[in-house]
Amino acid sequence: MCKVLQISRSSYYYEINKSPNVEKDDRDKEISDKIIEIFNSNRKCFGTRRIKNELIKNGLNISRRRIGRIMKANKLVSSYTTSKYKSFPSRSSEREINNELKLKVHLKR
Repeated sequence: MCKVLQISRSSYYYEINKSPNVEKDDRDKEISDKIIEIFNSNRKCFGTRRIKNELIKNGLNISRRRIGRIMKANKLVSSYTTSKYKSFPSRSSEREINNELKLKVHLKR
């Protein structure tokens, strides 16, 4: 039969023995729902670390990598704040500079 279909025997048996992974898909869907629920209930601020801690509190131990993959698949990106720029007055401009070129420069202070 493999010769008629022009496929290798190993490919034929591989496809026959490949079992549908329905159980894993159901578990991924369940985990995905919990991750989305945690993410949305916390103002979309939780990243993988905080979601992992929440899942551990709920009794699920899932790797951060897997959580990250699920978040990426569902297009969940946490929002974060960045520190505002605060100018710092430097002391380098306070010292007196000699007028070695004897230029007539009027500085306003």
